[in-house]
Amino acid sequence: MRGDCSVRVDGLGFASEEIAACVARQGLLSLELELAEEKCDCAAVEGPHEPLSPDEIGDLAEQAKTLGARRIILVNGQCRPYPHLQLVIENIRASVMEIELFTRGAGITTDFAEFLRDQDVAVIVGLDSMSREMQNRLAGWDEAFDLAHQAVKNLTAARYGNSGKRLAIRTAVSEQNIGELADLWRWVRRGGMTPYFQIITPKNAGSASIVPPEPAKRLFEELGAIDRTEFGRTWETAPALTGRSCKRPLFACHVTACGAIFPCVGLTIPIGNVRASRLREILSQSEVLENLRTFREKIKEPCRTCCETVDCFGCRGAAYQLTGDYLAGDQLCWKAKGVEIGVLPAVVTDLIPHGPTIRVIDRLLMVGEHEAMTEFTVRRDMPLVDAAGRLDETAFVEMIAQTFAAAQGFHLTPEERPKHRGLLLGIKEMTVRGDARVGDRLLIHIHKLARFGSFGVVDGTVSHADGRVLASGQVKVWRQGETSAKAMAT
Repeated sequence: MRGDCSVRVDGLGFASEEIAACVARQGLLSLELELAEEKCDCAAVEGPHEPLSPDEIGDLAEQAKTLGARRIILVNGQCRPYPHLQLVIENIRASVMEIELFTRGAGITTDFAEFLRDQDVAVIVGLDSMSREMQNRLAGWDEAFDLAHQAVKNLTAARYGNSGKRLAIRTAVSEQNIGELADLWRWVRRGGMTPYFQIITPKNAGSASIVPPEPAKRLFEELGAIDRTEFGRTWETAPALTGRSCKRPLFACHVTACGAIFPCVGLTIPIGNVRASRLREILSQSEVLENLRTFREKIKEPCRTCCETVDCFGCRGAAYQLTGDYLAGDQLCWKAKGVEIGVLPAVVTDLIPHGPTIRVIDRLLMVGEHEAMTEFTVRRDMPLVDAAGRLDETAFVEMIAQTFAAAQGFHLTPEERPKHRGLLLGIKEMTVRGDARVGDRLLIHIHKLARFGSFGVVDGTVSHADGRVLASGQVKVWRQGETSAKAMAT
């Protein structure tokens, strides 16, 4: 279970005006944190790292609170209970912040259920199937079904559900369980609980299979009808829109057990680590978050011109996992049917203004947080290749500059790209360590260091495909029409 990517038919708990104000101040309304006892093997950091301590979690919660956060979402999705959970909850509640606990049921004994009730903790139990075999298979461990149902029983005995404390069931929609979800929804409603149905992203699918758009649409329309006709409930948004809409990157972030920060649980681009920088600094300087905050101008088709864009910009996690582009159209949305959506890697022909004779990059491979990567294969017909097949080292500088241009062009619309202009102004600390020859495949990686108005500084490395670094250095660039002084915010 990977956090709060659930469909909430009763809304997100925050008004549109609150979310807009949060975007304007670059703050938070909620923060989601994974809990783990063992070393974190997160892809965002090299090697295993110790998980955040209770003291570090307490400090993180205080930082979130200063940014306007009112809710901390704790994710204890492992088959064993997090040993410091009681202490963490007590510390957060002492800061007068709301807590939601996502759990598979591990450690939810009768006594602990009463503790959670006394601390006013909302609890969300993961349950993907009413079949023991299917639940255990989807969860990946044998006791998942029994633990989840025992947790629900203990929480109900502690006066959760109905008119008591909020109890929800979080269900990941997959091809394996979609046929039983209408009945599961009814079971949850009749038990006085709230159904949270999760749209899984490819990254978090595990053993489950992602449901195609049309069956997913039919499911949410059926669930909306069940709520309306059988339980007298009307959803805040239309059922089809509820199935794909998500605004969490606008007011929340996801923190892994070792402190790496993602914009959301599915958009796994690390934008910083709370052990290296303060939360306010990370959020205010993030290029990814800045682009998401201005999604109406940055989002790509078909999401860009969709009539629902005012309330929805698709699932950014799904878009990123399927295309490599967090601003791409959401391929899992039924409204994207028949629309061609670009993916990475992408040829750079339309991304940069350089013609074929001076172009020294072929494809854009990756765009991340203040970074990008391209590739290039050295050709014999290039003007910078000599008779012996050696590429002139001045091409390395141009590769770094063109990679920067491709990353910027990637975030522009086709209509904006012809106006996309820039200049290479200077070179700093350029070091050449090896030669490139005809047929060599080169990888160019850039990291955007600083920006001052229309001017920026970019650090770049050119490597051979076998890992050898051929050149590295910094270049100074100018971009037409750039006026913001924020460090590389777009």
